[in-house]
Amino acid sequence: MSLHLTSPDPEMRASWSRTLSRLPLLAYRALRWRALRGGWLPEYLRRRRFDRRSFAPGQTIDVMVLTADHYEPAKRFGDAAAVESVRSWCAAYEKMARKHGDADGRPPQHTWFYRYDYPNRDCVQALSESVFRGFGEVEFHLHHDHDTHETMAATLRDGVNWFGRCGAMRTAEERPRQLFGYVAGNSALDNGARDDSLSGCDTEISALRDAGCYADFTFPSLGSPAQPRKCNTHYYATEDGRPKSYHNGVDVEVGRAPSGDLLLFQGPITVDWHMGGMEDGALENSSRPHPRRLAGLLAGNVHVTGRPEWIFVKTHTHAMQNRDSFLSADMDAMYEAMETWWNRPPFRLHYVTAREAYNIVKAAEAGCSGDPNDYRDYLIPPPANRVVSCNLPWLLHSYTPERIHVEVLQEGPARLEFAGRPLRSIAGRVREVEAEFHDGELIGLRIEGEGPFEVDCSEGAGMESARAAYAT
Repeated sequence: MSLHLTSPDPEMRASWSRTLSRLPLLAYRALRWRALRGGWLPEYLRRRRFDRRSFAPGQTIDVMVLTADHYEPAKRFGDAAAVESVRSWCAAYEKMARKHGDADGRPPQHTWFYRYDYPNRDCVQALSESVFRGFGEVEFHLHHDHDTHETMAATLRDGVNWFGRCGAMRTAEERPRQLFGYVAGNSALDNGARDDSLSGCDTEISALRDAGCYADFTFPSLGSPAQPRKCNTHYYATEDGRPKSYHNGVDVEVGRAPSGDLLLFQGPITVDWHMGGMEDGALENSSRPHPRRLAGLLAGNVHVTGRPEWIFVKTHTHAMQNRDSFLSADMDAMYEAMETWWNRPPFRLHYVTAREAYNIVKAAEAGCSGDPNDYRDYLIPPPANRVVSCNLPWLLHSYTPERIHVEVLQEGPARLEFAGRPLRSIAGRVREVEAEFHDGELIGLRIEGEGPFEVDCSEGAGMESARAAYAT
């Protein structure tokens, strides 16, 4: 039977009789899981649910789908086992994702918020290889405790430098910058749980800002005392020196100047009257993916004020611990349902990473309109590991259409690959590479290291003119 017949319409609303019948179950679940903690219900009731009827006939409605994965490989079985689990996870995910595509021809984009409290480079290397193949990006996740502003700042600084040696959180541009998205471990952003064993840093908002964090992607977190009052919106939080500085803030709005210290990018919170529960975008073994969940995700109506036709659907998961549900036929069916319902008029589907979602939000804030696909790289370019891959620790020094400059930081046999360039790869005991291009041709190539080197270029790439530039 086709999905068109088995997947419920995500805009279908529950009848009054069904709503009333679900009230006891909803009340029980809200009390059982303390789901109303944080005081978000008044804000939820104030905001409008998604309603297609509020749009003009023929208006395109763009839906941006983002998965924020609190990616936590287990270290209790040893480093090698952790690496193997990541590689097998990526292989299974890529196999599933290749079957799907959005309006722009891109597969689902995964954002791995990797736990820096377990700095296993080979795990991040495996993720970086998946990034290079086009399946997502790596960002910053951290569990920490009893921190001060100074210790938190040092951890963030060291972490960003460490990730940058795998090409993550380092922009591919002429003068690369270290920028990152963030998810707080245990949802305890800014000591918002008021438990020093889960954070301790009351000034985490400013520490993140100063370290190069462009946005936080922690919330929603139903049942957590750290859940903010604000919901179903993107907003700026201002550091006030006290825990949970983000409890209130200023919504991102078209034509309004940014304010505050850090943008909080939220996913939806909605009441699911069909099922008698609450939808917060969690994709876990206890809240499995399913096509019927699209209704609650869309109903959150998360958008930049003044740009209601750009809807953001952020899901979140611990997909390593919950791989049985995330890498399942259920998730496969959920992607298919998104492409069935959200990739036909009036909808247009876009799978995005955290960075791309942030860029689209900032484009909306600046007054941009039209196709959000045009703004995936609006302010922050792709990370280095999206365009260059290296099996050893490395650092991108410069990346432009005319020039690439890469340094390999560890001795040994290296293999570098380059995406979308006439120079495809270089292998050997490489220390440094500098390549120059003009009109789609390689016109200069400097390689420092211990030769010989194996260089692979596309046909007609101007290799002969560059060959004399080798330095061994």
